[in-house]
Amino acid sequence: MGAGLTSGIGRPGRHLPRREDPIGSLTGGLCGRLRLRAGRGGSIRSRTGRTDALDFAATIERAATGLSHRGLCLGDVVGVLAPVHPDRFLASYTVMAVGGRALTVLSESDFHTQCAALTETDARLLFVSEDLVERALELAEHSRVRQIITFGSALGTTPFSELFLPSPDGNGYSPTRGLFDNGLLDYEDTGDGILTTLHTHHDLLARFAELRQNLNLRPDDVVAVDDRGDEATRLALVALALWIGACVVTGRDCPPPEGREVTVECLPEPTRVAHPRAG
Repeated sequence: MGAGLTSGIGRPGRHLPRREDPIGSLTGGLCGRLRLRAGRGGSIRSRTGRTDALDFAATIERAATGLSHRGLCLGDVVGVLAPVHPDRFLASYTVMAVGGRALTVLSESDFHTQCAALTETDARLLFVSEDLVERALELAEHSRVRQIITFGSALGTTPFSELFLPSPDGNGYSPTRGLFDNGLLDYEDTGDGILTTLHTHHDLLARFAELRQNLNLRPDDVVAVDDRGDEATRLALVALALWIGACVVTGRDCPPPEGREVTVECLPEPTRVAHPRAG
């Protein structure tokens, strides 16, 4: 059965972007916004480390430029195989920043389903976390994937850092130029084949706006995301938290910063569980 595309979350066309909204993708304009908020930009964390939000946003822009130089076109599908971790968000936001569609390849899916999802969506590029490289190489042998970009190094893959190399032609690509053909693809195995769901930029931005209104995030919030909930909501929530300047902790084993507590969790719907401590 071919991939069936259906509309995702939100109400497409019902949310009109505001001046303070992301531009073109969920992280479009984030870098410039954070530069104006020096020292108040938040961070994104895993169990093994932290990245300042400004560095994270700048990395997305540089990597998106690198993907553009490698020929990624508007609407191209790129697989992302990684646990709920900063690398997973970095890959998805990078794909969307260059106008592509990120396909989250769920690690809990069996090999046949993962391979079918990549094949049905014609994904030729796959981002992978270092711990899942072996599975990624196996998937490439049985799908149309022709290049694997890894957060680390492994034989037969391209290190993510290579996306930062300068363009030989001096291409001045800007990932904030208004790319509205991007989005997120998710999938399910119906038993008769793979059914994919497209969450467009407008859908994701509507979710972003809904979460902003419902959660009223502040820079001193700590937002926890893990494997609960759906990927579209995770992408919108993390982008919103970075936009506000809050701290994001990823995965169930990532503690909040010392002396602070988690104030927003996915249960699986994003929910405020505490208010930031005054002081």
